Amino acid sequence: MSILAISRPPEPLRTVAHPPGSKSHTIRALFVAAAAAGQSTLVGALDSEDTRHARGALRALGAQIAEDESTWTVEGVAGAFRAPAEPLNAGESGLTARFLMGLSPFLPGPIQITGEGRLPERPMGALLDNLRTRGAEAGREHPWAIDASSAGRDGALVVDASASSQVLSSLLLAAPLAAGTTTITAFGAASTHYVEVTLDVMRAFGAIIEGEDDTYRVSPGGYRPAIYRVPVDASSAAYPAVAAAITGGRIEIIGDMGKHPDRRIFDTLALMGCTVDVTPRGVVIAGPAELDPVDVDMSSAPDAAVALTVCCAMASDTSRIHGLHSLRLKESDRIAALTTELTKFGTSVEEEGDSLTITPGEPRPARFETHNDHRIAMSLALLGLVADGVSLEDPEVVSKTWPGYWEWLASTGAEIVEL
Repeated sequence: MSILAISRPPEPLRTVAHPPGSKSHTIRALFVAAAAAGQSTLVGALDSEDTRHARGALRALGAQIAEDESTWTVEGVAGAFRAPAEPLNAGESGLTARFLMGLSPFLPGPIQITGEGRLPERPMGALLDNLRTRGAEAGREHPWAIDASSAGRDGALVVDASASSQVLSSLLLAAPLAAGTTTITAFGAASTHYVEVTLDVMRAFGAIIEGEDDTYRVSPGGYRPAIYRVPVDASSAAYPAVAAAITGGRIEIIGDMGKHPDRRIFDTLALMGCTVDVTPRGVVIAGPAELDPVDVDMSSAPDAAVALTVCCAMASDTSRIHGLHSLRLKESDRIAALTTELTKFGTSVEEEGDSLTITPGEPRPARFETHNDHRIAMSLALLGLVADGVSLEDPEVVSKTWPGYWEWLASTGAEIVEL
């Protein structure tokens, strides 16, 4: 097991951060470009564990993908995917697994989807139920064996999206490939802002979608190729932003984050006393001498909420974060993991349903477990910028989203040593 020790910088933070491209946008754009008729280019794409598994699965379905650093060329199959010769490995990516399930009615034969880590435990039942109502054979247990080659492709679809908005996104993304109009009604959709990300990517490749309340009408016609610029990942930008907030430093985050839902973190940090300036280059965050507590609903930005808990641990009084129900179902049970790890640091954390109540304490040395979760790792590591004796197990998990995270953290002046 590898362990990193993180020591605070000798000087106040005055630095720049270049977060990578958005994982959410990269995977969506990969699937759409693979389905399109012709050659597309993705500019600023994220190369990480999750996107590598997405690329591998799409290649197995017939797409040709070439990478030149962060610029990728995708030769799409015009909706004519081939049957894979081997199981499709989604790694730990719930988004990749669900998008493959959504595409299954448009494949010429059966598929098997495998996953790693906690993915086999994540909720797939609603999507598999939807496929079965359309005539597919779909097993509930991992590895997921699906034969939807004779399933209905268009018409009226109804789905329970309460466990994850990715369920709705997977059906939306596949719908333009149908011969007729598809109407999708979702109830209980969580993190609907991520559905908007899906719709934005689809429209960038020519899809026609009309939406009203929880019902979406998707026209047939497939996708056309496009040059698509992947925005900077606001989920990753949350970590430099929080670093500035808790140290009273100043960090400029470079890049256009588009309408990524996790931009919500900047508004929340402003409520806590940070100065937030949007510039033509990106966003500049300056932390205050003391962070104010906050009482906020983060259901629209669940990934950024993990980093926000670190701010709350360093605030002047008790904070409350609500709307965290989806965090139970990620790479770890993030609510339980944060409660366990922040308590080691001297913070009082109370779980109340889908909310966390966080009361700062006297910081104390802590060796954090990462729970095989990239966002837990990147968030807890920031505490090493403000307290002595912070170390972290299994730091390599950050490669899921930001492979260069430790290099960035070292660039702040923090000393990072492998024990």
